Amino acid sequence: MSCGTGKPNFQLLDCNVGWAEPDPAKTNLDGFGDCDGLRLLLKNPSAIDPSAITACIPPARLARGCGSCEWFLVTKSPPCSRLLKRDACHHEWGELWTSKFTPIQLVDAVAIATWRRYVAVADRAVGRVYLLSASGLRLVAQVSFDNPAAVAFSSTGELFVASSSKSQIFRFGLDGNLRGILQGPVATGINRIAVDRTTRLWVVSVDAGGTWQLWSAAICDGIFRSETIASLQGAFPPSGVSAESPEGFCLNDTSGGSVGCFSWYGRPIPADEIIPAPPPAVQSQGQLLTSALDSGIPRCKWHRVRLDADVPSGTSLEISVATTEDKNIQAQGSLGGDPQWQTFPSGAPHPSDWTIAAPGFLDFLIQQPPGRYLYLRIRFRSSDGISTPIVRRVRIDFPRTTSIEHLPDIYRQNPKAEEFTERFLSLFDALLSDTDNLITGYPALLDPTGVPDQLLPWLAKFFSISLDPTWNADTSRKVIQSAAKLYRERGTPAGLRDAIQLVFGISPAILESSPVGPWGAVGTGNSHKTCGCTGSQSASSIRRTAKLGSVRLFGKTKVRFRLGSSPLSGAPLRSYGNPDLDPFADGSYRFRVLVPPLADTSEQTKERLQYLVEAQKPAHTIASIRFGGTGFLLGHWSAVGIDTAFVALPSPILGASGNIRLRRTSILWGSQQTPNTGMKLGTRSIVGIQTIAG
Repeated sequence: MSCGTGKPNFQLLDCNVGWAEPDPAKTNLDGFGDCDGLRLLLKNPSAIDPSAITACIPPARLARGCGSCEWFLVTKSPPCSRLLKRDACHHEWGELWTSKFTPIQLVDAVAIATWRRYVAVADRAVGRVYLLSASGLRLVAQVSFDNPAAVAFSSTGELFVASSSKSQIFRFGLDGNLRGILQGPVATGINRIAVDRTTRLWVVSVDAGGTWQLWSAAICDGIFRSETIASLQGAFPPSGVSAESPEGFCLNDTSGGSVGCFSWYGRPIPADEIIPAPPPAVQSQGQLLTSALDSGIPRCKWHRVRLDADVPSGTSLEISVATTEDKNIQAQGSLGGDPQWQTFPSGAPHPSDWTIAAPGFLDFLIQQPPGRYLYLRIRFRSSDGISTPIVRRVRIDFPRTTSIEHLPDIYRQNPKAEEFTERFLSLFDALLSDTDNLITGYPALLDPTGVPDQLLPWLAKFFSISLDPTWNADTSRKVIQSAAKLYRERGTPAGLRDAIQLVFGISPAILESSPVGPWGAVGTGNSHKTCGCTGSQSASSIRRTAKLGSVRLFGKTKVRFRLGSSPLSGAPLRSYGNPDLDPFADGSYRFRVLVPPLADTSEQTKERLQYLVEAQKPAHTIASIRFGGTGFLLGHWSAVGIDTAFVALPSPILGASGNIRLRRTSILWGSQQTPNTGMKLGTRSIVGIQTIAG
């Protein structure tokens, strides 16, 4: 009920206030403590909506890769299964292996999982689970396993494999060695498995009748418990799969936009061919009957009932009200009641005292005699046994107040005319009230923390911000909320650092070329007092000393042509600036961005970071970006927080596009899995047999 300083004028029924139901056990309804709303009870309380599971855990044949919009798919058989890959740069699925390079031969692959650069594929026909690295290009290990049904990686790199014929789930390391066995929740019918961020194992099962069920267990104890969709949604982010069926599946990008629908062979198909599994069956009838709602006003004339509800096709809501002046009235029984509802409580008022609202109306006036107490009855019906009405909130207004109070008393002399005028004016009062509520709530649409995800692109246009389709909703909200600060700091190192941190969640190091630059000079005499082009510091205030091996000498005869010094055609002609300040201008308008290790190391992510730097830096400057995370290296190329990650060294590659220079930045290593094949220019070159741990 309203809790202001004035008199109460409405009462709410919802999950926060309560539903004032006298006996919820006889309602056939569910959701009394769920703010999603009241709905018909499931016939099988443990059944789960398959579409809700797909939205959190992708099908066993699908797995998201490390890169943006990167997916892996193992196709059905026959013919023999193939391993396909799709990323942001390709609009179609392509085979990961060429005909000349095939690390394994798939026959009937049924499941796939990814973790970092590792890919696990389960083949039912040959009874093996293959573990591949380098995104599926190199075989690391293989495990013999009968009738595999699903695979999943944990956040620590453990591989879980579920069997379709045993009620057990096996744990393996990246080396293929068995680490433990968990007793599964069901004997057969495991459809897919997943491990959340807290290393909790989730299992989805489908029984012979097509009922989907959800289970979870802590890996440490292995005790499985039945779970709900709400707990699943809290454990996993959106999977990116919007629908699945025996014909195929549909994908969404990170912003929720549709990518397309594909068959289980990777071919594009129309979206209307994807017919998801039906939701679990619900009860055909349900009833909410409230206790006596007290207005606190003797002979109160109740005004209006409004429902926030959804009524899908094939369902209906029947809303009835009855008033009384005495709270402790004797129950009148079900005389003359509807025989279809004989199994539900009839309530204290007599059946003929109830007023039933017109079918389909969720907003109506109360046509009842004055009374302090009001009873509300809502009857739920479902004709197809699948869909259900949903009632999120009920608002009951009292006492009746309309615009007739602002009219002359002559309009209220006749009781019948007064009642008609009140009902007639209430139509316009309701319309004006809804308009006032829209106007009152309009400022909330400009709050990036509260608007729906679909309105974020519209809100970003107010600040001339183009949201990247790969950003999730949280990132888009943070960018919009920080728009004023970003515009105020645009073109400064702090503004660029904040923009990168908002979008990528990292704090880069930005190094500007100082006026002294990397140049040294023999002698210390400088007699010029002119300000340089890079700042207000005069040349005479800068003293340079050349140190052998640490700085370079500036060759002024090659920067611009000087009579008597520069050879012909050996230096450009320049008519601007002070030639004595060329060493200071050489490094001007340039800066470096040192980027810590990224969670997503794909080329698409690096390109997006480069685009962001180009968009935020001043137009006349030149930026260079260096990505860290290649290991802990001491020397000139190391920066604290950038190159101080303890990780395995990358594979050395010689050549123009390689990552090493002999006798300078060269670390050649080998592995036990890869034999010594010699050194080849432009390819991965392995020398030695020592294994680098990690």
